[in-house]
Amino acid sequence: MERSQVLDKIRQVAVAFILLLAIIPMSCQRSAKVGNAQKAADINWEDSAKKLHNLVNDYYNDNKHDSLVMMVGVNMDLCREHQLWHQYYETWIKLGEEYACTGQPDSALMEAQKMHTEAMSLNDDYGLAAADYIKALVYNTQRNPKECARLLRAVLDKLKGMDEPRFLNKVYTHYLSQLRQQDDYPAMELTLKEWRQSLDSLVRHHTDTVKITKRNLRSFLYMYQRSCYNYYLITKKYREAALAIDSIAYYNELMGWTDVARNEVINKRIELARAQKHYEEALKLSNEQLSGANENLSSQYLDALEHRYRIFAGMGSWHDAYDCLSKLRNVTDSIRNQQTTDQLNELSKRFEVDEVKLQSEREKMQAEHRQMILIFAFILLTVIGVTLFIFQRYRSAKRMAKMKADQERIEGELNIARNIQMSMVPSTFPKHEGLDIYASMTPAREVGGDLYGCIINGTKLYFAVGDVSGKGVPASLFMAQVTRLFSTMAHQGLEPAAICNRMNSELSGEDNVNGMFVTMFIGMLDMQTGHLAFCNAGHNPPVIGGGKHQGDFLKMIPNVPIGLWPDYEFKGEEMDSVKGRALFIYTDGLNEAENLEQEQFGDKRLLDILRDTQFDTARQVVEALETEVAQHRNGAEPNDDLTMMCLRVQ
Repeated sequence: MERSQVLDKIRQVAVAFILLLAIIPMSCQRSAKVGNAQKAADINWEDSAKKLHNLVNDYYNDNKHDSLVMMVGVNMDLCREHQLWHQYYETWIKLGEEYACTGQPDSALMEAQKMHTEAMSLNDDYGLAAADYIKALVYNTQRNPKECARLLRAVLDKLKGMDEPRFLNKVYTHYLSQLRQQDDYPAMELTLKEWRQSLDSLVRHHTDTVKITKRNLRSFLYMYQRSCYNYYLITKKYREAALAIDSIAYYNELMGWTDVARNEVINKRIELARAQKHYEEALKLSNEQLSGANENLSSQYLDALEHRYRIFAGMGSWHDAYDCLSKLRNVTDSIRNQQTTDQLNELSKRFEVDEVKLQSEREKMQAEHRQMILIFAFILLTVIGVTLFIFQRYRSAKRMAKMKADQERIEGELNIARNIQMSMVPSTFPKHEGLDIYASMTPAREVGGDLYGCIINGTKLYFAVGDVSGKGVPASLFMAQVTRLFSTMAHQGLEPAAICNRMNSELSGEDNVNGMFVTMFIGMLDMQTGHLAFCNAGHNPPVIGGGKHQGDFLKMIPNVPIGLWPDYEFKGEEMDSVKGRALFIYTDGLNEAENLEQEQFGDKRLLDILRDTQFDTARQVVEALETEVAQHRNGAEPNDDLTMMCLRVQ
């Protein structure tokens, strides 16, 4: 059944119940109307609308999408009934902002079009400006700063002469941000002057209006100084930028410091010091920020880690920068998981919390009416409850059907992607006299970021094992690029260190916007002499057979992962001969494999198995360790991709 048909049925049920109420005696109805009219006259509807709008803002700030949409409808109905058009469009704007900022541009544009049509019918310039503002937000999410700036300029022109300082200052902030994205610094300077004139006029005349408080004025001046700081920083007017930071701190002092405000000020001071390449000063400020940060306060802790990464990179302290980057990635993954949990909790508790509040308000209103009105309210609430139940059941069934279809489609696409990815690594291995080589790769998800490769070029065997940062589809795409580059450079006969340097140049820099990297062990084996040249790029040390212990971790220069710093020079190493000695290379999905108690497989267990077990072929080594890892997990889901390679030349 179509959604419109279900809604028609619901309306028919509601109308039938309301018609039944028509049999209530006229005398009771007349008495009730007199009482209701008297009570309605005593209600401050504008104050009620403001309270509902504040509740909408709370839902917006807490990312409670469904609750926000429901409450917006309630407040808009109230404002329309009592012709509170200013609060009406303010609430409508918040709905448009929610759609635009949560990846629903079509819904946002639909609301903007309805807003524009209604404002035209009412000849309301504020409503027309609000509609253009929502369209501009959509263009911003679609990365079209030019069209976004054009619409925001039109909004500013419409708001001139209106007594709407809150909306005006919000639009100025967004407009300057778009000009900054276009590097239109002259326009930024003119706009800041125009904004300043508007604020000066507001400061001179704010006593003539009751709508603007001193706190509002300070908030507007604070927003203005933030935009000034951004302009001065990007135009390298560092002295003026420092004064703007002092002004931001001053207005925060007047309005009352918060943890967020303190963090913002220190962020800007660090950013300014980095821009001037005063790295020692920036590091001192960063130490102060980190000492007051808590890993549970995600925003402040993330800011501190990102600043330290950029400071150490600017100072050339690559290992310190890499440590900060690793911590930053771990904290970011943790925050994403927590955000997903919060969204699921909001969905599950939506009716439990919000409906309880609404029901409490209804009960208070019902207690003030006569017995006949209580009966009427009870019947009406019953109709509403049945209607919501039917509609919710329909919507839930439709959502579940869509989720199932989407899941089947995604699983099909991921299976195709897995087959494509597995075809990128060898399934058959090179044949050469005296050479025994075997490898396997098992992604933790449908697709993964591990890789391996082996190519014969003359008498040389090139081989590699790698582990891309992250998991899933992004890692698999990066893995495909790494595999292609290794194959190309191996056929060119380059040394392992040269391959690492060339790959690092290709994969790092400005094009690597997601900051992805890969750890790799690349080797070049002369199958006639047994000479081995290799380069390790931040990867786990391989195990080399033989020696007095019959197997040890290979001691080598660790270098750094490929893809982080384009100017890093990788250093290669070599061994005169590895004939008769097995070489085992693997990713951290082996030694860090966890069981149900989150105990890791471990390096010691790996060495014990390789030392104490007799293997005849490279394939036996790989398959035996696959079995050992499966037994160790004991039913636990894989926590990382697993790749292993073993080779030996006689």
